[in-house]
Amino acid sequence: MKVSKDYINLLPRVERARIQLDVGWVLPVALFLFAWLLLFGLQWKQQARLHGQLAQLAQKKQGIQGDLLALQKELGIDSPMDVSREKKALVTSLLKERVVWSEVFRQFSRIVPKGMWFDSVEGTATDRAEIKIRGGSMNYLSISDFMLSMEKTGYFKTPQLVYAQKTVINGQDVVGFEIIAAVTKGQGAR
Repeated sequence: MKVSKDYINLLPRVERARIQLDVGWVLPVALFLFAWLLLFGLQWKQQARLHGQLAQLAQKKQGIQGDLLALQKELGIDSPMDVSREKKALVTSLLKERVVWSEVFRQFSRIVPKGMWFDSVEGTATDRAEIKIRGGSMNYLSISDFMLSMEKTGYFKTPQLVYAQKTVINGQDVVGFEIIAAVTKGQGAR
């Protein structure tokens, strides 16, 4: 026999509906989780690709450092890669004290007037960098133009005419000269 409490429902209908499982929120939560997992997977894949590229760059760096060490050995440079600031400053100051002779001769090629030649060019860079030029010209004016051009370049300071003497060579008047000028060390022209 059934007891009356088995078939009598004492709960109101509204509360009864709340107890039932509401499936309206399951679909948005499932879509959110799917989208989140998709983005997480894409980020993980991109991270793996970047780690591969990083490994390749590390290998290239090691190869370049090996090449650098080989070049340093070939050139006779035996300094370590991590040189102190004092050593770098010393090297920089020594390079500033050096005369860049290739630039000096390049300037000569630009400023030597026609009808002038050099018999000898002597350069010293020990205490005071200077250059001594002996040569000849067809006239005195080209010598003075050459000295003025030397001053304007910025590579030469205070050119001085030691002598200029007119002589006759093979029936032609020629002016022999000697010029001494200080040479700018380091960077060169202004």
